[in-house]
Amino acid sequence: MKKWTGFLLLLALACDLTGCGRTETGSELLTETKKAVIPIEETVEPAVEETVEGIALHIYCGDEQAENIVQDTIYVEEVTEQIVMEQLVKALNMDTSAGLKSVSFGMQGGDRVVILDVNQVFADYVNRMGTAGEYIVIGSLTNTFLDCYQCERMLLTVEGKVLETSHSVYEEYLEWYPYVESPYQVEEMNLGEGDIQIICPQITDLEDGEIQGKWNRIFLGTEERVLNEWEGNGTYQVSFEIKTMTADTLSILMNGVAESDGERLTFKYTYNIDMNTGESIRLKDHVDVEKTAENLFAGTGFYVDGVEMGYFSERMKAFYGSPEALARSLNGYDYAEDGSAPYGYSYLEDGKVWLCMEVPHDLGDYVEIELDTLMK
Repeated sequence: MKKWTGFLLLLALACDLTGCGRTETGSELLTETKKAVIPIEETVEPAVEETVEGIALHIYCGDEQAENIVQDTIYVEEVTEQIVMEQLVKALNMDTSAGLKSVSFGMQGGDRVVILDVNQVFADYVNRMGTAGEYIVIGSLTNTFLDCYQCERMLLTVEGKVLETSHSVYEEYLEWYPYVESPYQVEEMNLGEGDIQIICPQITDLEDGEIQGKWNRIFLGTEERVLNEWEGNGTYQVSFEIKTMTADTLSILMNGVAESDGERLTFKYTYNIDMNTGESIRLKDHVDVEKTAENLFAGTGFYVDGVEMGYFSERMKAFYGSPEALARSLNGYDYAEDGSAPYGYSYLEDGKVWLCMEVPHDLGDYVEIELDTLMK
């Protein structure tokens, strides 16, 4: 009897030390929940749509004010679990080292379940956030994978263990988080023929018909003037990229290429719209242009896409002469309600501000500059 008593005491001590049902995940509830999931043996394919622009992938992330989860559509060449995570990390402005350890699928009670195991970098990022930020990150992760793989519920672990933050312990199923979907669409209108090809944006399905009509006339009017005034004997092509499309903001980058008499010119211009008021959003509305000009002259606080930084700074200083002169130029960026010609352009993407600055032809005519500072 004493032998069995000793054995039971050792067993009880082992359970105290290991937590018995907690040994697998660090959470008895999470361990039991995972065990109740029946694995799906066959490959689970993503539920995505192929378009002329690429494979349409829905990514969920925080809006510009970090108040709501919004749905964004991006276009990729292929969809894998790792690519979905990489695009989500990018949309959330996370450390690029944050990622997946594994993904598996199963069934529980008639519902399809996705089980995500993320790495410690992801967990550390979430742990540094406040309550609202954590809600958006976890909600965005949940919605993105539920949407892509058409699942009803998700289980989340960190390198096999329960994710525990100062705000929550994630040991139960996660389901859809509320999100805001853009209450409008942007469609393509093809203009021109032959050597002139213009893809013009047109807003549809916006409840405020006055705002929709105003901007569709602006888009169309700009491109029709080109059609009427173009006198080159080469090609002229314009397309657009949607950089931000939320209930509050629409930011569109127009990309153009003109070739005539053996010369090739590239150009860029943008539209930034407050979808609540219908007014144009200008660079000076959300950036301190004086501080931005000082940073550009100092060579800090920005990144130039596709151009060597030192050479760019040298040419920019030679052109503007002083931060004050550059600030005056930046102050006149973007479409003005009075119809005056902009000095340059900017666009908004993932809460960051990008400049489209005209530069000498040897630098590519236009460069795109990402500012480190977030929008006001």
